[in-house]
Amino acid sequence: MRRIRNILRYVLVIAFNIFIMVVFHSYINFVLLAGLICFPVYSIWGLYKVKQELSLDIKVPLEPMGKKDEFLVHFRLDNPTWFPLVNATIKLSVANPFYQEEGVHYLNMPVRAKKPTEVMYPVEMECCGRFVVRAEEIRLMDLSGIMEVTIPVNREAECVVFPKGEECHREAGQLYMKGVSEAMESKEKGFDFSEISGIREYIPGDKLQNIHWKLSVKKDELMVKERVSVSAMQLSVLVELANDEEMRLESILDLADGMTKAFVSFNLPFTIYYYSTNKGELVGTYIGSEVERKEWISTVLYDRSYGEIGKVEELFKQVVSREGSYLYIGYADGKEEADAVYGNQQTVAVLRGS
Repeated sequence: MRRIRNILRYVLVIAFNIFIMVVFHSYINFVLLAGLICFPVYSIWGLYKVKQELSLDIKVPLEPMGKKDEFLVHFRLDNPTWFPLVNATIKLSVANPFYQEEGVHYLNMPVRAKKPTEVMYPVEMECCGRFVVRAEEIRLMDLSGIMEVTIPVNREAECVVFPKGEECHREAGQLYMKGVSEAMESKEKGFDFSEISGIREYIPGDKLQNIHWKLSVKKDELMVKERVSVSAMQLSVLVELANDEEMRLESILDLADGMTKAFVSFNLPFTIYYYSTNKGELVGTYIGSEVERKEWISTVLYDRSYGEIGKVEELFKQVVSREGSYLYIGYADGKEEADAVYGNQQTVAVLRGS
């Protein structure tokens, strides 16, 4: 519709110029008429030249960001030709795959000749997960406004957004000690909850912390310490990733972030479990350091939430153990529970089991 209006306006301008030229026999209007006729040809030719050479780049921070922290999304259009354009409309898909949310946005930018055009957009995520921005196409309009072309593009960038839980050191420490009384016996050993059972050659995927560096130097190849986990001396932590209409999963993730951060700061290792929608199974991960904890959070946010509350606890009892204490971080059942730390929106971290 806009193109039709522009064409009609341009035709009226030419017609009016012809009328003036005929009535007043104006040489200036004759020159102007020639320009009016040639300009659309130049404009459309330049449009197709830009279409062939134009490129788009999108950048976001590489490091994980915190929820509600502002960060910048950088859009850059590079036009190596001598033809400028008034406007380029970029169709963007903006999504958070963790919550299966997606929307479409349009970004308008001018296209400079022989110069890049850059736009910085501030973004602030209210929810944790992944901020994924993908450019699907660019619509270009020529200078005369009568011709439009579409360039299919496939440019994508993403940034992981971590939860922001408050560290509850005292409460977390108390729950840990109650859940695993044997932990105090290992204090002199630096809370090492595994025993070395042997030495073998390095296999891709082995953790760097298990490499026997002195022996590796002697043998001139990487050697790895095999460990047998002493599960009875660790706390099992279950994190519920079920979401509801009130988005209470955000409070669960904040609470899990605060509790696990406190465990790591006290040098208290644990095994954390969650139900993976991508894999369709219960996934357990040993956490003994802040690096491993952040890697686990990132892995979870590359997964997806689900709707069935209680799934992780049910699977844990079926697959891992029906006995012993474990720390459940999820939805509160409405009654006051002992050995519990409460978060926002009726969420809780509570010791359960026998």
